[in-house]
Amino acid sequence: MKKTKRFISLALILCTIACMFLPVAVFNENAAGALDADIKTQQDKVDRAQAKLDRDTKSGKDADALAKDQAKVDKEQEKLDALIAEQAAASSQASGGIHYSLLPGKLPQELELDMQVINAYKLYEANFNGYHAMIWVIFALLALTFILLLIPGDRIVSKCFTFAAFTNLAAIILICYTLLRLGAFPIKAPYSNAAISPVISALLIFLPIVVLSINLTSVFNSKRSMIYLLCVFLCFLSIVPFWIMIVNSTRSSQQIQQGVSLLPSKYFLYNWQVLQSKNFDLLTGFRNSAIIAFGSTVLSVYFSALTAYGLTVYNFKGRKFAIAVVMAIIMIPGQVTATGFYIFMYQLGWVNSYLPLIIPSIAAASTVFFFMQYLQANFQVALVEAARIDGAGEFYAYNKIIMPIMVPAMATMGIMAVIGSWNNYLTPLMLLTNPNMKTLPMMVKELRGDIYRTEFGSIYLGLTMTALPLIIVYFAFSKYIIAGIAVGGVKE
Repeated sequence: MKKTKRFISLALILCTIACMFLPVAVFNENAAGALDADIKTQQDKVDRAQAKLDRDTKSGKDADALAKDQAKVDKEQEKLDALIAEQAAASSQASGGIHYSLLPGKLPQELELDMQVINAYKLYEANFNGYHAMIWVIFALLALTFILLLIPGDRIVSKCFTFAAFTNLAAIILICYTLLRLGAFPIKAPYSNAAISPVISALLIFLPIVVLSINLTSVFNSKRSMIYLLCVFLCFLSIVPFWIMIVNSTRSSQQIQQGVSLLPSKYFLYNWQVLQSKNFDLLTGFRNSAIIAFGSTVLSVYFSALTAYGLTVYNFKGRKFAIAVVMAIIMIPGQVTATGFYIFMYQLGWVNSYLPLIIPSIAAASTVFFFMQYLQANFQVALVEAARIDGAGEFYAYNKIIMPIMVPAMATMGIMAVIGSWNNYLTPLMLLTNPNMKTLPMMVKELRGDIYRTEFGSIYLGLTMTALPLIIVYFAFSKYIIAGIAVGGVKE
């Protein structure tokens, strides 16, 4: 990193630390607002006393009873007037409130958390210790960033710059979290919740971001490391839901309802016994889902690739219209045609059969469109012309020359087709009523049919068993997807 950019970065880090000593929030005094609840309660008492007086007047009670009622109304009204006067006086005498800065970090002792809000939403701790520790962690990260930028001296390249980028990024994330947490603390009256200063908070976030951008644009290693970090973070986000599903399959329903856990428990065998007691035939579900998923996938991938090949290679009359029809079919939701599809299958006598779940997959418009785009990017018509000159037939050229080129695309769409067909719930539910033909998604859905007690552990175990084949299929064909990306990125 050049000296000028490093000097700017150091100055901005110092400015960020200095902003932490400036008032970033104000807790306005709200003694008048603290009396609102008391005034409302007293107003209800006045209304009830007045309503009783009106009822007694209509019922014709004696004068003594009405006098007592009137005296009670007057007494409650006097209390209400006193509260309103006290509120007016508090409003006129209200000060500017309490100003607060992140450093030294301690909130003023006058502030108290509203425990009613905390108990109602269960979102906050009853003390500020964690929040205070977070502020000093931010200060330490910023100080460490400053030191790491100083260590290399006159060297342009150093690993310290990369480490400084990571500490700076962590400080930015924690600053954003701290400001959001500060604004969300439920403060008990007579003070109101924190009013965050937009200028100071913007500086606290913007200045470190500028430092980070200078680092990333000046040091190649920092940029590459950030990209790796982002990829690892996205990978973590994609894996965590599956891991939680697998972990929940080993937990009891009570543990699942208590919260999320990343550590397995000891109720796997119990959940498996619950599945068995609810007639969850795993092998039958696997068999039925596999017949439908893999049968429809083979037909969809092969004939969609053949259709895309024909629309790409042959220049015939009506070709553009055929492509437009394919595009139009993609835009029609499957739910719109579900009723007509069921009636048609019923008239053909294909209810309680695998055929309507497999045969229609031949006409997969979205798969055809994907293959067309792939062929236009990675296919040369000269290959087919050379095969014709050598005496090869059209189907021979397609099966021996074109299909090997399309293997990455076919593997990609094969995975998508297997996932879509395996997870399909609505169409099998319409067409299959025979218990021996139910798919795994249908069986898992029936696990929630117990109206007395829902065994969430067994449901997660069923979901895990349902997703396991999909994970295996993905890892089996993922190398073809990577190969397809590599082929598409090479220019001839």
